[in-house]
Amino acid sequence: MSHIDQLTFMIRYVKDRIPVERFLEFIPIKEHKSEYLAKTVLKFLEDHDIPIKDCRGQSYDNASNMSGKYAGLQAQIKDKCEFATYVPCAGHSLNLVGFHAAGCVQEATNFFQMVQQLYNFFSGSNHRWNTLTEYLGSKKVLKSLSETRWSARADAISALHQGHKQIIEALTSIAEDTEQKPETRHEALSLSRKMEKLEFIIMTEIWSTILERIDKTNKYLQKETMTMDVATNLFISLADFIINLRDKFDCFESSAKEKYPEIDYKDLSQRTRGRSSRLTFYDGSAPSIQLNGKEKFRVETFLPIIDTLSLHLKQRLNCYKEISHRFSFLSHLKTLNSEELRQNCKEFAKIYYEDVNETELEIECLHLKEYLKSVQTNEDEETNISEIYNLLKEDNIEDMFPNVEIALRIFLSMMVSNSGGERSFSKLKRIKNELRNTILQQRLTSLSLMSIESDVLKEIDFEEIINDFACLKSRKICL
Repeated sequence: MSHIDQLTFMIRYVKDRIPVERFLEFIPIKEHKSEYLAKTVLKFLEDHDIPIKDCRGQSYDNASNMSGKYAGLQAQIKDKCEFATYVPCAGHSLNLVGFHAAGCVQEATNFFQMVQQLYNFFSGSNHRWNTLTEYLGSKKVLKSLSETRWSARADAISALHQGHKQIIEALTSIAEDTEQKPETRHEALSLSRKMEKLEFIIMTEIWSTILERIDKTNKYLQKETMTMDVATNLFISLADFIINLRDKFDCFESSAKEKYPEIDYKDLSQRTRGRSSRLTFYDGSAPSIQLNGKEKFRVETFLPIIDTLSLHLKQRLNCYKEISHRFSFLSHLKTLNSEELRQNCKEFAKIYYEDVNETELEIECLHLKEYLKSVQTNEDEETNISEIYNLLKEDNIEDMFPNVEIALRIFLSMMVSNSGGERSFSKLKRIKNELRNTILQQRLTSLSLMSIESDVLKEIDFEEIINDFACLKSRKICL
């Protein structure tokens, strides 16, 4: 409303054994170039006496001006502090994975366009919406899609999957209603016919399964206490789950045919597909391939969607794997031999040479290895990094392992996603509304800070401040 861009600034640190994320301030910005943003961030840190040399991680969305490897904000910050490891936001990464998969084939694009058309059709009229809710009963109503929030797509496909038959019945009812306009009846009939196609029903089954898992994973990655090792394992498990779906096409097809046993593929006639003539010179004449309706849909639609999801998940996973591998020796202390442990400590100390000492870290790890064996019965069981940190704090022995404690704190301070920053913008919309359009920046930041960090605000005693203020502003005359 006021045409001011705001840069939200949040920090993550370890307090009372758990990672904590806190909002600091909204910073008004005039442009989005990485050089300008870097100057803004560094000036903010300098003004608040926060040394940039203590930064061990940074996280932004996947926009090129923020995440660019050579000229983005993360590169500019890394020039000032080489230890500020960049972690792309896991939530944004999953959104991009789904975005690429949804546009990899025309059928997938048409499917999501159809879902949006259904919502637009029913939401465009109160009468049509009431008709839909009557047929759906207690089931979910249709949802609108979103380009940025893929959880909205999961909700939309889930509602379509649950109420598929009822939505068709509502469309048929509107198409047969003679009191409706001809164009409305024609649109309802056209939408119902598209929904009755076997390909559309199978696509609903496929995307319902995929988006449900992506949505669950995405929401879990947004937790403040999420650590890099858990996030990496979630990405790996999701990638394996998607790959295993390659052999599940018959299951999706049978599930669709159970609901509508009388329908079949639209293209029942066999189709001849030959290879490109450009390959004839090298490979000779290509044999023709006979594809029926099922095989055509599986090869040209289903497999490209699964393969695109798998490919982009693996690409996004590499960054998280690299960071997790850097700290993984801490969770494998009981199973590593002396030589492996020495090599891991050497590599770690080479990266964080200002924080830990290689020789001391190795000795502490060897000592901690024996300590873990004495307090834990299963020698082959891996110990989560968070559990090791909690154990050191509970037993009050962190002073015995200062280098290990520093390494653990660096790991727990790594920000997996910047969903907290996204939530701060939601608060911004509520605070700076039409009635507060002219609010000044300092007051806006103060109100936002009080609202976002309300848990800290509730612990503060304001009685003394209120009494001092009342005494200063009191206009009563003592008689």
